[in-house]
Amino acid sequence: MEREPALADLQVELSGVRDEGGHSFCANKYWYVRVAPRVAELVGAQCGRDDPLLRAPEAYTLAYEVLYRLLPNCRNCVCVPW
Repeated sequence: MEREPALADLQVELSGVRDEGGHSFCANKYWYVRVAPRVAELVGAQCGRDDPLLRAPEAYTLAYEVLYRLLPNCRNCVCVPW
């Protein structure tokens, strides 16, 4: 986050995500549709940054591990076993 401040902005944003009720909530869908493309632009092998630490695949993995945990748990979605 020190090298890429936009990750800190994502952290704040994801901290505010709530399961609003309704039929279901899928953290995986939320991540892969709304967040993963944005993270991939900032860090990881495909980001195109000059900074080799930001381009490292481990940078994406670390961002994923930190940010994904901020999402609410899946509820009544295909990710949750019946």
